[in-house]
Formats: sequence, structure tokens, C-alpha cells
Amino acid sequence: MNRSVALRALLIFAVVAVFSAITGVASQVEIAEVLFLIGGSLSAVMLFFARMTPSQSPVPVRVRHRR
Repeated sequence: MNRSVALRALLIFAVVAVFSAITGVASQVEIAEVLFLIGGSLSAVMLFFARMTPSQSPVPVRVRHRR
């Protein structure tokens, strides 16, 4: 998993967590609280993956020109 995939997944899970939190507050349903906890946990894991992935940097390569 690279950094952009982890950040995209973090954004998706954060949106799901926010929507389920809003639903849970508005309707007092247990499943919304469970979805909020799952979404929050997955967001934390994806944030961890995004932070721990090394950033890509160019590798110096020596190029020889043949004559």
C-alpha cells in the first residue's frame, strides 16, 4: 500500500465515520455507534499506514553514453 492509497482510504473512512456519528446522534441507533467505531478505527489504521510509508525519492542512476 502506498501513501496515496492510504490517504484516500483514510478520507473515505473518515467520511463514513462522520456520517455514522451524525446518524447515531440523530436517531440513537446502536448500529450507528458501531459503524462510527469501525470507521474511526480504520481511519486510524490508514493514517498510521500513510505516516509510516516512506516517501518516494528518485534513485540516482549512473548513465553511460557509448560512442
